[in-house]
Amino acid sequence: MTQKNLKATLFHQSAHLSEQDLLAPSVSCPFCSATERKKVAVLQDAPDVALLHCKNCNAASASRMPKPETLSKYYSRYYDTFDDTEDKITLDAPDRMASHIVRCAAPTLGSLSGRDISILDYGGGDGSISARVAQELIGLGAAKVNIALVDYNKSTIATSDNRIQFYRPSDLTDIQEKTMHLVIASAIIEHIPEPREVLAQLLTSLKKDGVFYARTPYVTPLSKITKAINIKFDFTYPAHVHDLGAKFWNNVIDVLPLEGEFSVFHSTPSIVETSFKQHFFRTLIAHTLKLPGYVFKEAYGLVGGGKFVSAVTPDARAEHRLESLFIF
Repeated sequence: MTQKNLKATLFHQSAHLSEQDLLAPSVSCPFCSATERKKVAVLQDAPDVALLHCKNCNAASASRMPKPETLSKYYSRYYDTFDDTEDKITLDAPDRMASHIVRCAAPTLGSLSGRDISILDYGGGDGSISARVAQELIGLGAAKVNIALVDYNKSTIATSDNRIQFYRPSDLTDIQEKTMHLVIASAIIEHIPEPREVLAQLLTSLKKDGVFYARTPYVTPLSKITKAINIKFDFTYPAHVHDLGAKFWNNVIDVLPLEGEFSVFHSTPSIVETSFKQHFFRTLIAHTLKLPGYVFKEAYGLVGGGKFVSAVTPDARAEHRLESLFIF
């Protein structure tokens, strides 16, 4: 019987890596350093790369990470697939995503009237999403929005509104602690071989009452189902090197090197990243899979979910919002 194929995402291609493309096998979890991990999937054979689930923080990560030069080569080819006139974004409805982020962030940010707002867009391509977010914040009264854009892709979307300004730090080390009102890490954490310090830096860059938004995939349960019905599931390794569901996000704050206390106070499935107009059947399946997640929350293990986290910083009480979203 012919085996059908299903990809974890529309926007990345898998690649078979050779021995010279890979780092040595990792003994410990890249998020929490625990060594008790269980094999849950095979990412490639010869050389073997498995997906290992950490029993401590519930992250699932590749047993062998690609070398930095391998990823650099991979992503240079990835961005070459975009036309020069295209936004460098990986979802069908960027305006809807921007509205979702603002709707979740606005209550915590408080009144925007006359304020200058700072955004850190980490892994946001050319800034297409954060530019839309900035426009909505200005519509709510913000005087100016400054966007720090940190990404491998060095192109920047043009904006005709001089109240929206982009600048490009060389990396996260150029971002000072407690300087950002909003941090966007949409569909990026799953791509980073060494994510522990990155996550910590993103969170500690938040001001009091700042908001952190992340969107990550959780497809391990779906891959097990497709295997049972003879459909090959493509994890899109090495683009994706982690699989991060609700249980991970509920535990990760406790294993990161953070000052202050963070606690999840709300959880919900994400919006669907595809649209009925452009990808009808995939969108229908995504909505169907997510629906039980609104009722059963973390107990429903087939999709990731939105996370909202409150935090107490050493010098003042603050609220931070963290959202882990399923990519389908």
